[in-house]
Amino acid sequence: MRRYGFLSLSLYLSMLLGVTACGRDDDKQKISQTSALDLRFATDAERVQGDVVPFSYLVAFRETATTPRAATSLLQIQQGLQSMLQNTRVVDTHRAIARLNLTYPGRSFSQEFNLDSHPFMNTGLNAAEEYTHLTEITFSDEASARRQLRNWYDSKKIIFAEPNSKRATKGETEDKIVTSFKGNVATPWLEEVSLIDAIEKISTLGVKAEPLVAVMDSGVDVLHPNLKDAIFVNEQGQNKQCRGDIYGCNTTIATKDVLGDGSVFPTGTSNFGERCATSSGQCEHGTHVAGIIGGRNSTEFTGMCPYCKILVVKVVEVESKGGEESFPIKDSSILAGLAYISGFKSGGQPSVRVINASFGKFENSRSVELFIKALKTFGRGTLMVAAAGNEDTMKRQYPAGFDDVLAVSNVESATEKPFKSSSSNFGMWVDIAAPGDGDCGGGNGILSSVPGGGAECRAGTSMASPVVAGIAGLILSQEPDLTAQQLETRLIQTANPSKLYSDGINNAYRPNIKGAGLVPLLGSGVVNALTAIDPTLDTAPVLVAQRPDAVRSGCGVLGMGGSENGTRYLFLIPGFFWVINSLRGSKRKRKVR
Repeated sequence: MRRYGFLSLSLYLSMLLGVTACGRDDDKQKISQTSALDLRFATDAERVQGDVVPFSYLVAFRETATTPRAATSLLQIQQGLQSMLQNTRVVDTHRAIARLNLTYPGRSFSQEFNLDSHPFMNTGLNAAEEYTHLTEITFSDEASARRQLRNWYDSKKIIFAEPNSKRATKGETEDKIVTSFKGNVATPWLEEVSLIDAIEKISTLGVKAEPLVAVMDSGVDVLHPNLKDAIFVNEQGQNKQCRGDIYGCNTTIATKDVLGDGSVFPTGTSNFGERCATSSGQCEHGTHVAGIIGGRNSTEFTGMCPYCKILVVKVVEVESKGGEESFPIKDSSILAGLAYISGFKSGGQPSVRVINASFGKFENSRSVELFIKALKTFGRGTLMVAAAGNEDTMKRQYPAGFDDVLAVSNVESATEKPFKSSSSNFGMWVDIAAPGDGDCGGGNGILSSVPGGGAECRAGTSMASPVVAGIAGLILSQEPDLTAQQLETRLIQTANPSKLYSDGINNAYRPNIKGAGLVPLLGSGVVNALTAIDPTLDTAPVLVAQRPDAVRSGCGVLGMGGSENGTRYLFLIPGFFWVINSLRGSKRKRKVR
């Protein structure tokens, strides 16, 4: 190409596409000197933070290099390029976006087509027109993408390639949430966990990732107007272990060949969009939990993480016996659900970063415990957040009781004094507290989505757990490279203990045990979204208590008695003091100001 022709090409390309240089036809120019400008690959940070579409690039193909010799029409040229891409093994999907005239951009969208066309105005440069076909390509993996793009570039088939970046309209989501819920007395739980303050801060920072949170529950109405935009859609079939898993997997019907199928509509219904036959029970449970995590586009309620995507994993089934229905959760369904979650990976890292488990039982399962530990320690890891249970007992409920799970107790939200909910379980195995009870527009609990498009109030640790899981997702939207252990530590250490353990509030649930010090039985404090995303704001004095991790079965319990006004009484059952001393080798640090 003549020098003037190249300058014209470079100038127009820079103006049109915002790149700093374009490919040269000058054989004396070494590829290595221009490839850094023409081939821009996604960085590790961009991939980790979710700033780019995984393995997806925008590629400018040279028309002259990809046109079949016999082509006489634009359609034949385009078909030739499509055929080449279809026969490239590492290309998963491709989509033509536009044909652009690089020499004379003004002619890019002209309907006239002539392979021997000439400039429509006399510039004196006598430059032949050059066209490019801008194409979106998704490769099988990042390494294959880099190899193939370099090959195309070296053989002069492409002018440039760049990552398919993701953008966000800064502030729009945040403005709607702040406008609707700041100071709203109808949603006191949002104030209690400082969610609106956190959203306001995020509006100044921008969102770096859309964390994927798995909801292991009774199914979700994915067509709910306040959930449909939050549901992860498995369009590309990343996980081959479940049949038809567009929105997730129902693992209650696993067979020897697959983990389940895509029938993740709420238990008790036959499809998405249906209302439940009764106003409570397992039918509504999963949809309500999902709304607390990622609900959006409502003026009545908002999820804790409006940036998160939800993967539905249905583990609750229906059994009928003697005319009565029960809703069991088999360990095999839980294990199949965890196996399904483990199948989602990107760049060798787990795609699902948080799991919410608002269910439990007192029996332990070594298999489930082992799988949870494996998920937490694989790569950056996946953190399970689970409900402590609603039996008002210190006895461990599982999976919340496992050491590798973040256990959540339930406190009231309709007051500045978050008393423990009368039903919430408690104990040294509980990690953190969250609102799941209290005033909710005439009812008790937290307002969230229910199948069929509505919203209702529900109470329990089942509602407190997704508050924490959603805030975990909120943290990851800012710091997606945190490990599961770092995420758990951040939540525990930035929780607000002054709300939970001030004088007159939950005194009986922070006994001062000789030899162990202060022993918080509801967790380290009330989860706080603002300090969780910005720990520098957590400036109050810190008192760290060394305490045992567990009260094991058969070792004695703490008994509680008294009224709900905060005047409760603690009494020790024989054997408990010995347990505290004997378990001192296995401890966690808790902030209990």
